[in-house]
Amino acid sequence: MDGGNRIEALITILDYSLKDRLINTLKACEMPAAFLVHGLGTAKSVVYDILGYGGPKKIIAVTLQTARMARRFVEKLGDVIDFSKPGTGICCGISVTSISNVVSNTLGQTDKNLEIGSEVMPATSEHQFHLIVSIVNNGFFEHAMEAAKEAGATGGTLIHARGLGSKEAVKYLGITIEPEKDLILIVAPQEKKRAIMEGITKAVGLTTPGSGICFSLPINHLSGFGAGIDNIDQI
Repeated sequence: MDGGNRIEALITILDYSLKDRLINTLKACEMPAAFLVHGLGTAKSVVYDILGYGGPKKIIAVTLQTARMARRFVEKLGDVIDFSKPGTGICCGISVTSISNVVSNTLGQTDKNLEIGSEVMPATSEHQFHLIVSIVNNGFFEHAMEAAKEAGATGGTLIHARGLGSKEAVKYLGITIEPEKDLILIVAPQEKKRAIMEGITKAVGLTTPGSGICFSLPINHLSGFGAGIDNIDQI
């Protein structure tokens, strides 16, 4: 599969006030597979006042598409949303290594129908950014984020989720899977990834009351990460 036809999971996290622009762009690009969920950001309330946003609520979209379709979507989203404005959100693409034939064929046909062209996204030998995913027991989100920020993270997004346990989890891991979970998404540069993951694991890992797990995924392309605020604690 060439670079343009590579299947990607595109994760878009935006301020909730931009929900309609996101949905309209998804419809305009005729995304064949898209999932929406609500989340919470980690910026302080004073930051939202300065940026003109009403609160930490986020709208999150996960879409499956080819790399060419992803580039088209990001370009169109950039036409209606200014990602250079701090607090707006981020959009990142992650390669999918395995997928069912039905979904793959559907995405491939959609790509052809849109007649996007033969432009291929450039491949890089090293991923500059990673998506760190942490899953901890409900109520340990702040513990995880404090550890992550101490290690260099600039922020994260919280999604409330449910866990499904099994006898094997208790037998081999020595833990009980609590039904309520906090799922945390953090985008971090390569040079900070290890320190952030080690900090989270130490604070809320499997051997702690947080009973958390942490893993990272390489990001192929990213929009919005550079729109940070320096010295945020001094605002």
